Amino acid sequence: MLHDNNTIKLDLIKYLCDGNPQLNSKELPTDKSLVEMGYLDSFGIVDTIIYLENKYKIKIQDEEINKENIGSIDKMVDLILNKLNK
Repeated sequence: MLHDNNTIKLDLIKYLCDGNPQLNSKELPTDKSLVEMGYLDSFGIVDTIIYLENKYKIKIQDEEINKENIGSIDKMVDLILNKLNK
């Protein structure tokens, strides 16, 4: 299955919006921290990581769970693509 930036981004946005009625996919910024904006808490981060690991058959290490990798939708997409291309 081919995974590109846009496909992964749309899938992630759909997953986040399905799980959180506060989120609106049209207004959801992909370059800002969802934690800092109050859309994701620690449970939401763990839930999202489990989803991404299962969906894309990747393993996200504990030390990779930081603002540089999980700080925004764009950063999560980059992390997924990097793992898929290894």
